[in-house]
Amino acid sequence: MDMKAKDLARYCLRVLFIAVSNILAIPSYLTWYLLLQPLRLRNPALFWRIEAVLFQSLLTIITTWLYSGGYTIKESGDSLEGIMDDEAVVLVNHQSTSDVPVVMAALHNKNLVLGKVMWIMDDIFKYTNFGWISYFHGDFFILQGREARTDSLEKLESHINRIYKTTFKKWIILFPEGGFLRKRRFRSQEFAKKNQLPVLQHVTLPRVGALKVIMDNLTPQPSRNSSNSGAIGVKGENISSQKTLKWVIDMTVGYPGANPYNSHGMFVGYWPPHQIEIHYRVYPIDEVPQDKEGLTKWMYERYQEKEVLLQEFYTKSKPLDESDDKKRYMTRVKRHDLEVDVIVAILYHLLHLCSFILFWYYLYSPVFRILNYFGSFVF
Repeated sequence: MDMKAKDLARYCLRVLFIAVSNILAIPSYLTWYLLLQPLRLRNPALFWRIEAVLFQSLLTIITTWLYSGGYTIKESGDSLEGIMDDEAVVLVNHQSTSDVPVVMAALHNKNLVLGKVMWIMDDIFKYTNFGWISYFHGDFFILQGREARTDSLEKLESHINRIYKTTFKKWIILFPEGGFLRKRRFRSQEFAKKNQLPVLQHVTLPRVGALKVIMDNLTPQPSRNSSNSGAIGVKGENISSQKTLKWVIDMTVGYPGANPYNSHGMFVGYWPPHQIEIHYRVYPIDEVPQDKEGLTKWMYERYQEKEVLLQEFYTKSKPLDESDDKKRYMTRVKRHDLEVDVIVAILYHLLHLCSFILFWYYLYSPVFRILNYFGSFVF
């Protein structure tokens, strides 16, 4: 068998593996979610902890798709130990569709963090195979474009108060650039030139609207009326809006050669294996300005620093942590490979396999027979 035939066979096997994983895991998660609704009414904290485990299991499965294709991660920067159960917003530079699974992979082994994240992602993801999972989990889909911006931010504020505050979420994942680098770079550079701002090549100037909404609703606001001190979701879910952000985590993602692969090519294994660099910088929330002008300036400074890190990484192959010599609140960790816990990954696969078999015999199959019975009278 020649090399092309071997590659084609490998692609087909990976597509089959991913398809089977989707067929087993997605219905399993959704069925458990629906069956556990009575528990959500009686004990919301326990329900959302179970949901966090189920959600983390799905994202761990996605992580195995990357690592089995040879796409690995090396981490550096500030330690995240000790803040994994704190409320935080994570700022990620956005380059391609691969950023989302890469972030999933980076967080998959950090206790139960990955199960308690709220993603803010483009509305288009709502229509993917994972869209239903994200919807039930409580992620927020944001519409891009100037026309939809105000409405989207108002909906985000409502979502934070109705969902984030009532579902025991911890971290919010945000891509402040508002789109892929290749799509936004030209407009960002034009804006920078007009406003005497640095012209960036490897990142774009971030938008601060979503972060401002998050901070306005999740940090103490002296002018807020005390009557808004609670948020209610499903009956029984009433959590004080005193839940506040404690950290801003800046996550810089670097792809070798400034060439971010697309997620589909990585899942199939089409692209050559490579190692992705991720660098963390952690800031206490009291170091982040809350007024719009100050927040905008602070965000621009962070992204200018990202530009320097990535410039050195892409042009000189200099690891991201070696270009970051600033001291911050958290201790630094040595640059290290991020390992996948194979045993845990296998157990998560088995969880959804066994769940699917159980549901097939006792739920799906009987329902299909009933539908087929009534359908026979119609057709």
